Amino acid sequence: MPIRRLPPETVNRIAAGEVVERPASAVKELVENALDAGATSVEVQADGGGLTRILVADDGQGLSAEELPLAIERHATSKLGPDAHGDYDLLQIATLGFRGEALPSIGSVARLAISARAKGQADAYAILVEGGAVGQVTPSGFPGPHGARVEVRDLFYATPARLKFMKSERTESLAIAEELKRQAMAHEAVSFTLDIDGRRTLRLPAERKGPEGRLARLAAIMGREFQDNALAIDYEREGVKLSGFAGLPTFNRGNSAHQYLFVNGRPVRDRLLQGACAGPMPTSWPATVTRWWRSIWSWIRPRSTSMSIPPRPRSGSAIPAWCAA
Repeated sequence: MPIRRLPPETVNRIAAGEVVERPASAVKELVENALDAGATSVEVQADGGGLTRILVADDGQGLSAEELPLAIERHATSKLGPDAHGDYDLLQIATLGFRGEALPSIGSVARLAISARAKGQADAYAILVEGGAVGQVTPSGFPGPHGARVEVRDLFYATPARLKFMKSERTESLAIAEELKRQAMAHEAVSFTLDIDGRRTLRLPAERKGPEGRLARLAAIMGREFQDNALAIDYEREGVKLSGFAGLPTFNRGNSAHQYLFVNGRPVRDRLLQGACAGPMPTSWPATVTRWWRSIWSWIRPRSTSMSIPPRPRSGSAIPAWCAA
């Protein structure tokens, strides 16, 4: 069989298998786009476990009519720019995303509608993508002065085999809620709301940026008991800063459900760091004590992290060894 170039629609559907595993994956990508656009308010709606409909609305910088077609092209992004020499430095990534794969991947397996008004512009525009087929940019109404509204309907309708691997609507809805809670913990100065099947399940007003606001956001998500039993963490060494809050050892539970880690503002799940948190505990203590509640943020120089990671990063890359010592 000769070597041939695949058509863009097929390429996007292949990429969608990596970028969009389930509805929560789509919500994650869309929320990160909103945060990278400078949003101070993010609203999420999900119906039918996110398979029927997902809506993510923000008040970020929005998109112009010229940018909308580019937004649904693969590897077109506003998050990377050339330096004075025309080079793109992949070692200085300061955004949550940069690949430019999310929107075209979602549009290849669902019915995607984007409406937006760019900051400083009077007119708003919209574009539709259905199973990879891109429509024309048209004038549109928009409720706010600037921002974007991204609506995803019939997720995976273009790849029905994927639907067989989805969990129940309730399970998928819980995954969406968990994803939004993690994003809300990482960005306390942004307000978040979540409606599941028309019912408000999460409402988090914006908090003051900094430790006080972060603890208030954690209390809103993890409960006031955590706030009353939390100790502040603030440590820096060799260019790595650790901060956050840890519950007293007596404030624990039988699993690690309330242990959250963030690297450069991105929620991660990393066994190495989880083990580092449990390591200092005396072996004579009960196992549940190693599962004390905690939320820890790590800031690392961008050049100390690896960008050769999957589109769905869940673990930290190139974290200095002393973090796990």
